[in-house]
Amino acid sequence: MNLTLNSDRQILRDAAEKLFRSESTPTRIRAAEASGFDAALWRRLVDSGMHLLRTPESAQGLGLGLLDAVLVAEQAGRYLASVPFAEVIAANSLLGHLAGEAAADALQRALDGALFTLLPHEVSPDTAHLVHAASAAGVLALDGEDVVLVEALAGQPEPNLGSAALRRIVLKGQNAQGHRAVLASGPDARMRFLAAVEELKLLQAAMLVGLSRRALEMAAEYSCERQQFGRPIGGFQGIAHPLADSLTNVEGAQLLIWRAVWAIATERPEAGANLAMARWWACQTATSAVTRALRTFGGYGVSLEYDIQLYYRRGKAWGLLAGAPNCELEIIAGRLWDGRSASLPSAGTVDLEFGVGAKAEAFAEQVREFFRQNITDEIKAIRHHSVAGYHAGFAAKLAQAGLLFPHWPPEYGGLGRDAFDNAAMAEVYEEFGMQRITGPVTNQVAQIVMRLGQPECKAEALPRFVVGDALGCLGFSEPSTGSDVFAARTRAIRDGDDWVINGQKMFTTAGNLAHYCFLLARTDADVPKHKGLTVFLVPMDLKGIEVQAVHTIQDERTNITYFTDVRVPDKYRIGEVNGGLAVMTAALELEHSGGDQYRISYDKMFHRAVAYARKAFVDGLPLIERPEVRTCLARVSVHTTIAKLLCYRGIWAVTNQIPGRASFGPMSKLFSTEMYQKDACDLMDVFAPFSVLRDDEDLADIELGYRQSVGMTIYGGTSEIHRSLIAEQGLGMPRSRT
Repeated sequence: MNLTLNSDRQILRDAAEKLFRSESTPTRIRAAEASGFDAALWRRLVDSGMHLLRTPESAQGLGLGLLDAVLVAEQAGRYLASVPFAEVIAANSLLGHLAGEAAADALQRALDGALFTLLPHEVSPDTAHLVHAASAAGVLALDGEDVVLVEALAGQPEPNLGSAALRRIVLKGQNAQGHRAVLASGPDARMRFLAAVEELKLLQAAMLVGLSRRALEMAAEYSCERQQFGRPIGGFQGIAHPLADSLTNVEGAQLLIWRAVWAIATERPEAGANLAMARWWACQTATSAVTRALRTFGGYGVSLEYDIQLYYRRGKAWGLLAGAPNCELEIIAGRLWDGRSASLPSAGTVDLEFGVGAKAEAFAEQVREFFRQNITDEIKAIRHHSVAGYHAGFAAKLAQAGLLFPHWPPEYGGLGRDAFDNAAMAEVYEEFGMQRITGPVTNQVAQIVMRLGQPECKAEALPRFVVGDALGCLGFSEPSTGSDVFAARTRAIRDGDDWVINGQKMFTTAGNLAHYCFLLARTDADVPKHKGLTVFLVPMDLKGIEVQAVHTIQDERTNITYFTDVRVPDKYRIGEVNGGLAVMTAALELEHSGGDQYRISYDKMFHRAVAYARKAFVDGLPLIERPEVRTCLARVSVHTTIAKLLCYRGIWAVTNQIPGRASFGPMSKLFSTEMYQKDACDLMDVFAPFSVLRDDEDLADIELGYRQSVGMTIYGGTSEIHRSLIAEQGLGMPRSRT
């Protein structure tokens, strides 16, 4: 994955932001509400050439790519542009691709600043269509294989939720209004019109992303200013957490839109489905985001004096201009599973990258072949998603092939592979049903030892880890402190060259197998809780350590581990004395950027559900053809796609040290686990009653997903912890954790 915009696109985005910020102010927006159209803003767009962003250079337009138009559309949405921006861009692009004298004449008028809009569905005889800007623009419409232009539509806009320039007009039949001319005819004309509609939908989705993001920023800013009970209201989880959920969803919508552009540019078979996903998700997200944003303002939010209500109204209305958003779910299903084709716009060049890349895919195939050759019947007999599936012999074989920790630097015995190679390998583990717990946990421990461990500790532990001779476990949580790991009560007291540790740790998963525990202990009780902590790599064979099993509803074993007068030599101290905060910050960044380990099980559940729906019949009808199954699976397809995008973005951001990355890991973990839990519930419903069976060959992943996913919303930091982190790091809100 690579989400870096080139310099030309950054300049374009900045120029669009500057234009809309100066020309679409709240005062101007209010002044244009009666007509729904800001003529002065339109003139500035014409003067800048932005109305011709997508019109081909051969037709005297700018000929920019689809991603360029998306970036400008985000800014148009951010500043609530009172012009039919998406419709104009799509209409003028269409005019530039149509052949014939009539189309050329209309194009010339567009070049001179004439306004053209687009009806996003086919005309019906004697039917009133609701058209954006029809009173100020010529309307391009599709009638069979004819692309027609209807003009001279006198009349005033109708009052509407988003104060857009909407007119109810009849474009065909005895009661048709305006002057009608055929611009082009034939299959190619129809295909180009349908592609323009898809472009319009994508640009509307991008506008909703810009609108939603700005509404959330406004709410966050207000939450920092407004005091209640002696503190900013943004410090209350009831305010912060809903905004964090919405910011995560908005980020997902933007990634989905950008991915759709990339998929079109690279001719991916899923491009059409991605575009429909982007529109549906942006509409859902915007409605929720603006509602949460307005509620942050309390009663002031519904006052016409406050700008947030402008966003609230448009956040819903704009998503409806191209028709009912939920219709996209059937479109998604048809394009994914019925082979329906889509007429898509050209995308131009796109320098973004999505997925793990060809190198990582080739590496995954190498790992896949290793698994085929080395997974024996003995290993198959103990395969399990929990640590019960750990097989020391297989781990040793992986280590010999350099596949246990291939991303480690060569000086520590690794292959120097990158994080995306590692992510691709994790998919193979899930494909073969091999557990993915002991490796990532041991890796997290080892990575911090590499960075901050003392030479003797490194020399002992790292060679053992890399050859598969030792495992690590985490000793963070305690029975009385939960997710507040910095409230640790486990004590470590210095005694000569040793530390004497007493206390207990909860959820030490793999502690029954581990050789080392990465343990957080309090070394100074007389300073604030964050300052008196130290981290140790505690050998698990030391006297005084007792591990007791804790079994979960996910068919997993975790542990509670007791430490009684455990003497740990100082060489096992990680970082400085009382410097545990710095060590834990590094450790938690690794843990919080690991949403991909949760997502993979979710993705597997979805694909197994689709496979079952294809082959199972009820009342003579394949399940995949039942409306309730199709729409459910379509929703899950959107969620799993976004989960992957957020997870891969987190990996990319940490790898490349991208500014603002602190919220990316929490977003990926929050979204992946919360949606996994929600969708597991929904899939249980649509595949009832057989979905309740644990051992059903086809549906077991759904039943397991229902039990497994709820724990995943807790492991690695609860969803509430991650929401607080997102609000603080992503929106600049006050701390909502005491």
